[in-house]
Amino acid sequence: MRKTTLAAVAAAALIATGFGVWATSPTSALVPSTGQGIDPHQMMMNASAMPTTEFADYSFVFVH
Repeated sequence: MRKTTLAAVAAAALIATGFGVWATSPTSALVPSTGQGIDPHQMMMNASAMPTTEFADYSFVFVH
């Protein structure tokens, strides 16, 4: 029983240490500017002459 308790305490200590390091680490995330970039809505509205493909649906094949 002592080995399991020691393992549980060690696991809890590692998890707490990992969470502490994660919480105090600085972030370097960049926020994109709203004035620049690609507007997906305009891309979908202005799309023309897109290639088409044919899809054969064999999901309802009945075997006798």
